[in-house]
Amino acid sequence: MSHRALAFLSLLLLSACGTPYPTAGNADAGSGPDAGLDGGQTDAGGEYDLPSIPYTVNEAPPIEAPQETWTFVPVPDAHCANGSSTGMAVNLTGRSNRVVIFLAGGGACWEAAACALGTATHINDTMGEGPVLAGAQASNLAAFFDRADTGNPFRDASFVYIPYCTGDLHAGTRVHTYDWFGPRKLEHVGARNMDAYLRRLRPTFPEASRVWLSGVSAGGYGATLHWWRVQKALPWARVDVVNDSGLIIDTAADGRYGTMRQNWGLEFPPGCTQCETGLSAVLDSSARLLAAPRRYGMLGYLQDGTIAAYFGLDGAQVQTRMEAVRASAASNVRTFYLPGDPHVVLSTPNIATSTGLTAREWVRRLAEDDAAWEHAGP
Repeated sequence: MSHRALAFLSLLLLSACGTPYPTAGNADAGSGPDAGLDGGQTDAGGEYDLPSIPYTVNEAPPIEAPQETWTFVPVPDAHCANGSSTGMAVNLTGRSNRVVIFLAGGGACWEAAACALGTATHINDTMGEGPVLAGAQASNLAAFFDRADTGNPFRDASFVYIPYCTGDLHAGTRVHTYDWFGPRKLEHVGARNMDAYLRRLRPTFPEASRVWLSGVSAGGYGATLHWWRVQKALPWARVDVVNDSGLIIDTAADGRYGTMRQNWGLEFPPGCTQCETGLSAVLDSSARLLAAPRRYGMLGYLQDGTIAAYFGLDGAQVQTRMEAVRASAASNVRTFYLPGDPHVVLSTPNIATSTGLTAREWVRRLAEDDAAWEHAGP
């Protein structure tokens, strides 16, 4: 069996065709400079502020839900891969005007055999109220959502949990037909789903001062790819990113990245022409679009075995690519690295580097604009 097949649990890409998924939008999501950034900033700078980068949100009614109780919000225009509608979970509070938007993880698939084998979580499922609320309240998300933890810098924020059932790193725009035991359509429409969610979130948080866009694994990729989109939709807030193990590195040079782009209709940050040839360009482009004082933090294991398998790499190749990310990081980008090949850091937030710095403390420094927030780990 080939290296590619071993790495991704798939055989050959079967013949397929795709059709674009309709886009949404219309009312202006906010032109003009940022205002009301946390810490008194009034100009966030960066190419994001250029009027030549459009993004529109046609607002729906604001979300009304009980305070500090997880509530399912149906979003009919958001679809899972099987074509069913889904929604999001919210836990609103009046403690502050800050918001955490969390994107769930769960693998990916871009080939027929791999999709059939289930390498993308919930690819065949309908994600209604039960599974979405269960995901939002999972114990491994306590680092973001535990209000009782005085060490949690997000405890006084409103929470938004976005499920993952599209298999496309939350960033697709295409309904694609695969052939496994006959034709099968999958809606890789994560980017269009984010448009639909933002139609509800924009009017729900009109006074938000700070937004942390976060995600784990596939959700970390989604947070990176949607950083610009969320900032444009909420121009009065400052949007930072906490990316846990969505390692923004290039895949093996075996054609899989081109297949991802084609089958998903992958949507990149505006103006990122280099994103067509390599995923690593997404972070550089995003950091140019969204300059300081915004912050972007990426946590991960240097030889993450899960990312290695999906991307057709070995552990040493993952590490080399992660080291390159750190070496070329923009001034508002920092990394927290641990040795080894596990996947996901913040499920055990007290794990520490060799100097004793915990992942929890590093994220706190990011969230609280601590001057001591720097690259950490090997």
